[in-house]
Amino acid sequence: MPRLFLNHIAELDWLIALEFGRVDDGQPPENWVGVSPQFGYLHEQPGGRAVGFKILEFSQIDLEDEQLAAIWQPPLFDAPAAALTGACAGEIAAAARVMFAGESSPNRLYFNAATNPSLEAAGDSPDRAQQWRWCLQAGDCMAHFGLGCELHDRGEYREAYRHLRYYTEIAPHSSWNWCWLGKAAAALGEHEEARAAFKRAIDLTAAGQAETDAPALLATLGSGGNQPAEGWTRDDESARRVAQRTQKYSTAAKYSTEPPALLLGAYEYRENERLACPHCGWSGQAGEADRGFYEELFDVSCPRCEKMLLVVSYPTIEETRRAAAAGNDAAKRELPNIERMEARWARAAELALTPRSELPELDGGELEFVWDFEEADGEDWTVIRCGERLVWRELAYWEGWERFNEVKNILKGHYGVRFASIEPSSASTMYLYGDDLSAPSRLETS
Repeated sequence: MPRLFLNHIAELDWLIALEFGRVDDGQPPENWVGVSPQFGYLHEQPGGRAVGFKILEFSQIDLEDEQLAAIWQPPLFDAPAAALTGACAGEIAAAARVMFAGESSPNRLYFNAATNPSLEAAGDSPDRAQQWRWCLQAGDCMAHFGLGCELHDRGEYREAYRHLRYYTEIAPHSSWNWCWLGKAAAALGEHEEARAAFKRAIDLTAAGQAETDAPALLATLGSGGNQPAEGWTRDDESARRVAQRTQKYSTAAKYSTEPPALLLGAYEYRENERLACPHCGWSGQAGEADRGFYEELFDVSCPRCEKMLLVVSYPTIEETRRAAAAGNDAAKRELPNIERMEARWARAAELALTPRSELPELDGGELEFVWDFEEADGEDWTVIRCGERLVWRELAYWEGWERFNEVKNILKGHYGVRFASIEPSSASTMYLYGDDLSAPSRLETS
């Protein structure tokens, strides 16, 4: 049963209750299951076990609301700080309200001290690295990222690399996490790994994550001897990123006398395959070993000594199509999902507001818009309103704060000086922010 670390962020009015060692930042959207616009469970993989939950508007949400009836049922968790075992999310949330009494949890005191620019402006510059270390010691694994960035800026690249590499493992769906890992790897002269990290950051930006410095940083690496051979396809490069991504133990892995983990494609993996651990001698089927799931792959480790035995990359769309054409039954079953996904991408692009879209004429000298969210016709929708007037409706984007800013600029360009503001409704914030803690500060509302 997951043991939860309770992270209360009073200034954002969020409660994040996750299995110790996990973070809500940088998680694939398909791992989240919403109960309401303010409440969502995080799963370790789609359909996997729940590893905690997150609540927005924590001080305001009515835990007894009928819409939240599911939070008083399994899954169950342990919350040692709240003296609860085998408790549902509703019980833990109610206890957390009493425990924190509106104040942030201790880890956030160190987090805020490390990120507070007003201290430097006042001439009272804290030792940020020490603040981040204290934040880590208080149980907040998000501090790995802050500490890594701070150490990089100080020129302490090897320790920075260790923290930043680990953070991409627990928060793999963030472009900035990969960009900073690339910077640390480049500073150590690990140019091949830096390229892989920068390219991963670029891919995530193309998929809707934040823009980073990765394109410019990738260009500065030049075309050294580690550059992939001319003619490699995108799938080949993805495979190289996967291989690079599995070096969990950094440079120590280079000096190991044991065989490295075997790299497999998704359609090569078999749960009934017999494995033998070269470190401790354990043997058994792959399905009996331990597995760790990440954005691009899962790894299979010895259940006795944790030696990594297999690394299995998730297939790209083209790999699935090729495997299906070759007769692989699992790939054939996956084809309908791919077709649905691509159809949604195409539909989202077709329905998206653009500068050329026709918008309604609106009365008034100051137009105040609302960014709202609704579920209808089996889809999640962003709805733009001005007063009672429907202005636009399009498919919603998970962690869509960048799309929010794009829409704001389009509305401002169309309505000119009469545009006053656009604000997110409370119903929209969970889908709009997702697990990106920086999202509220990045919205451009006016």
